[in-house]
Amino acid sequence: MSMEQPTSILDDLVRMQELDTRNMLRLINELPEQCETALGIGRSIVPGESIEPPSLVFVSGVGDSGTSANMAVAAVSEFVDLPVISDHGGPLPRYVGENALVFLLDYTGKSKSSLRIYKEAKRRGAKVVCITSGGPLREMVVKDGGLIVRIPPGQPVRTAFGYMFVPAVALFEQFGLAQGLIEKLSYGIRHMKNVREMLRYENPTARNVAKQIALSLTKKLAIICGAQDYRNAIASRWKSQINANSKKPVMLSYFPDFAEGEISGWEGVKHMKSDVVIVLLKDRSDRTEIPAYMDAAAHVLGDFNVIDAEMKGSTTIEKLLYGVYLADYVSYYKALSEGTDPTTTDYVSQVEAFLTGEPIEEKTPDVDVSGE
Repeated sequence: MSMEQPTSILDDLVRMQELDTRNMLRLINELPEQCETALGIGRSIVPGESIEPPSLVFVSGVGDSGTSANMAVAAVSEFVDLPVISDHGGPLPRYVGENALVFLLDYTGKSKSSLRIYKEAKRRGAKVVCITSGGPLREMVVKDGGLIVRIPPGQPVRTAFGYMFVPAVALFEQFGLAQGLIEKLSYGIRHMKNVREMLRYENPTARNVAKQIALSLTKKLAIICGAQDYRNAIASRWKSQINANSKKPVMLSYFPDFAEGEISGWEGVKHMKSDVVIVLLKDRSDRTEIPAYMDAAAHVLGDFNVIDAEMKGSTTIEKLLYGVYLADYVSYYKALSEGTDPTTTDYVSQVEAFLTGEPIEEKTPDVDVSGE
């Protein structure tokens, strides 16, 4: 007599619909199509005037926009011959002057940091390009007659990754700073569509690596370990998505630093081994010393739960997009497994209310992402 296997908590459609009342899953599923739209936007941008080759490119954003800035820099690093630097809204460095090209990524156009950096970069005579959906930033750029890349508004910033990342990368080719990036983006988007079939909700836990990783992280403190390459940016995406979708803190580390010193910190917390999961972002094509460091660290930390997350793809851009998509699904499934609504971000709303002087109260986002 055969016994029916219990349904995985992540394959329970009723539970999913009860928790995800605003349909965050739809936005995650539609990311490849968002990237296609964004690629069309990027390809349509033509500099209004010929520009001298810049001395450097400075890409700035805050929060999820800043993570997209990091991703863009990682994506173009193999294609450009000049310094490309990302920043998360800090003071504008002195080396950003009249010979610099500045990309400002701000989905809502409301970041006080973006407004400050825009004004300062313009004052110094830098060429500034803003990627935004609106807000005070757009109003300021339009008034100045500056170059703006308009992207569609109306969704949580963390789900608008494609709208910020893809045009930023495409602009490097449109500005004549690199060749082949648009083609690589196109292949990367096609890769994402194939990945979606493996990670989407309809694919059961037994065959879904995102659900399996999420279950390993359920009610655990996640330590995401990247490397000092493109995986640095991917690790940041994992952190921000788990923070926002699952409402849980995450620790980040990077190899080789983790193995060369930080690993000592785990000697005194072996009593926490059942509460911690260490995720290693791996790349089979890595020919540096990093894989050996990761293997050694995993061996030394054998008392802890250490799991691998392989970054899959033929190019850096494909691996970046794979890592982003895996993070999106893992964080979503982790939220479901812990009974958390993946859309609401009450603390973010309270911070915004405090900064604008509005009454502070717990509330859900103003945007309905259900599509209804």
